[in-house]
Amino acid sequence: MKIAVPILLTVVYTIALWFGGTLSKRIGLEVSNNTYVNGQLNYQILLLLITGVSLLTTYLLNKENFLTYFSIWQTSIPGEELKLFGIKQGDSWLNTGLSLCVVITGVTAIFMYFQLKKADVDWSILQSGIFWILLFSLTNSFGEEMIYRMGLVSPLSGLLAPTTIFLISAIVFGLAHINGMPSGIIGISLAGILGFVLAKSIFETHGFFWAWLIHFLQDVVIIGSLYLMNKPT
Repeated sequence: MKIAVPILLTVVYTIALWFGGTLSKRIGLEVSNNTYVNGQLNYQILLLLITGVSLLTTYLLNKENFLTYFSIWQTSIPGEELKLFGIKQGDSWLNTGLSLCVVITGVTAIFMYFQLKKADVDWSILQSGIFWILLFSLTNSFGEEMIYRMGLVSPLSGLLAPTTIFLISAIVFGLAHINGMPSGIIGISLAGILGFVLAKSIFETHGFFWAWLIHFLQDVVIIGSLYLMNKPT
């Protein structure tokens, strides 16, 4: 049960977020003539509510582990090898984290650039949306890291092998992005790989600094691109 409960809770939160688009419409806040901003604002409010519930349940499942991982201070601790990303045994997470920020954000930016090129967007509206793009990127990345990384790494540490925990986070996070950007099997695969690496970062650094920062930078690119694709009405 100690293993099954956090996984089942994460699945429940995922299902709630899948239906979040419909549920968030009931909040009905409108702060912009950009429909994407209004939709995201309402969705992010719902996400933060679910995040609060997730943090509470994560804390209750294992208070000691929660207090260990709910931190942002250990940013340069040595990490374990991960050949897929060129991470060598003992590499500092300061170097690894910065490298992942550049690589993951760069790959995401290249993909989104071609999506923007197809959409023939008006780049001049970007300036007016910077505040919302940064705000939504902060809340979205924080919420998803608390649900899909803290919500699994914290309660499962000591119960399963680290790699198994990373894989669970990768699978659930990947499936949660079946309708993301990109969608389908490509989206699931890319989100899954990201989820594995970010879970690894939290486990090894005993904190969520790198996971949040890497996720935040990726969200800036994605949310910024979606903002551009949704012109003001």
